[in-house]
Formats: sequence, C-alpha cells, structure tokens
Amino acid sequence: MKGFLNMSILRMIGILAWLAIPLSGQATPTINAWLSAKVENGIPVQPEIDRFGCNDKIFAVIDLADLASGSHQLQVDWVDPTGKTREHIDYAFDSTGDTRITVWLKLHPPQGAALFSFFNPAIGMDDFIGTWQLAIHVNDETRLERGFEVLC
Repeated sequence: MKGFLNMSILRMIGILAWLAIPLSGQATPTINAWLSAKVENGIPVQPEIDRFGCNDKIFAVIDLADLASGSHQLQVDWVDPTGKTREHIDYAFDSTGDTRITVWLKLHPPQGAALFSFFNPAIGMDDFIGTWQLAIHVNDETRLERGFEVLC
C-alpha cells in the first residue's frame, strides 16, 4: 500500500510539474509577398514579376500565416533606389491564422514633367529608376524584404 501511495504521489507531482512549465510564446507569424502590375476584375494576379515601368501601379500581395488571435500591426515601406522611403503604410488589423493584405504604389512624376513624358517617360523620374526595396514588418517581430526594379 505504501509503495502504491508513493507512486501515486510521484505521478501527481509529475503532472503538476508538466502543467507548471510555461508554454513557449506563440509561433512567430510568417510573411510571403509577391508583386504584380496585372489586374483582373479589380484583383492583382500573378505572374509574379520584379520589373515595372514608371507608369505602373505596383501591387504587393502580402500573405501572413500563423497569426495569433487578436490585434496586429503591419508596416510596409517602399524604399527607392536612393534609399528614401517613398511610401510608408501603417495598418492595424485583427486576425487569427492566415490573412492576405494587398498594398500598392503608384509613382507620380514631378509637376510639369507629364508634358514631356510623351517624348521621354523617364523625365523627372530619375530617382525612381533602379532597384527598390519593399520592407514588410508584422508586429515589429517578423520582417521580409523584397527587391524589385523600376525602368522607364
């Protein structure tokens, strides 16, 4: 009887110890993104491309996975070839699991350049031509950077 009681007590201690171990934090969300300038029925579609024209509206389709239940913060920076952030998006949303968010960038030439863009679409767009970086952050924890090119 004494051995049975000792074994039962050890089992209870083991179960309580297992329950007392803190669970590791929620899984870190994962980010995937693809870029496109092609739209069908108002929705960006693949093929995924990394080269765009100066007059394109560039869509970044962001797929987020493994989101914990609750509020989240998405930040997206469109950084031009000179290193200047041309567009910053700060978007709060509630979600659990997986979600898709689409953001876009439309480049605009300086005032007056449109008159001459018929002859040369690159007029006034010098800072925009080259390799850009798309930086995506979720909850200041997860980050994805994606390069793409703008040519005129």
